[in-house]
Amino acid sequence: MVQQEVRKGPWTEQEDFKLVSFVGLFGDRRWDFIAKVSGLNRTGKSCRLRWVNYLHPGLKRGKMTPQEERLVLELHSKWGNRWSRIARKLPGRTDNEIKNYWRTLMRKKAQDKKRGEAASSSSSSVDSSISSNNHAVDPHASKKAGEESFYDTGGHGVTASTQDQGQKGEQGLFSMDDIWKDIDNMSEENNTLQPVYEGNSEEGCNFSCPPQVPSPSSWEYSSDPLWVMDEESLFCPLSEPYFSCYAQGSVFLTG
Repeated sequence: MVQQEVRKGPWTEQEDFKLVSFVGLFGDRRWDFIAKVSGLNRTGKSCRLRWVNYLHPGLKRGKMTPQEERLVLELHSKWGNRWSRIARKLPGRTDNEIKNYWRTLMRKKAQDKKRGEAASSSSSSVDSSISSNNHAVDPHASKKAGEESFYDTGGHGVTASTQDQGQKGEQGLFSMDDIWKDIDNMSEENNTLQPVYEGNSEEGCNFSCPPQVPSPSSWEYSSDPLWVMDEESLFCPLSEPYFSCYAQGSVFLTG
């Protein structure tokens, strides 16, 4: 007689129904006998675990209550990983269910700890970068109180003269000599800063002298228009040593 092969793997609904029926007939003690007479082709141990962990009518379904969770933590701290002994203190909970709950809880705590360490390291790096930016050296902020930069004031000489004039203005010590001296300095600056017009060309002529602007006195007494000029004055005289001829808009330079 060929012995049938023992089944392994997940249980089907038909197998669960048959096991419940035979346990109701013979009780939940003789698992090897139940496995043989039921025709399930399962071992006695497999039938017992299926009944205890899944098919027992007194099993609790769903999530553990807070009281059960606290009791699991207390008993585990006392007995360690002795899940069957812990399960006897929790009616309706199996040792396999308690073990799975404990492992899930430990894995969750490890993940939370890792996330907390990552968040603290990132916040510390941000704080260090902010502090380094705050301690960066600013060339303009490094000046002492009351000290002025050479580039801010236009030079040490200008700074000194400006401070002297400010002190005199505050004390009201300006004299007529100082006032006329300032006026002379302003006139000299205006004379030195007059633009020189060079390179103004008109049909081959090169003007090397600035245009003559009539003085204010001539503006007052002259009745002619200010900007009326003779057409001949717009052209260079042909007797210049640098011009040999001037004909039909072309110029030939000599020398």
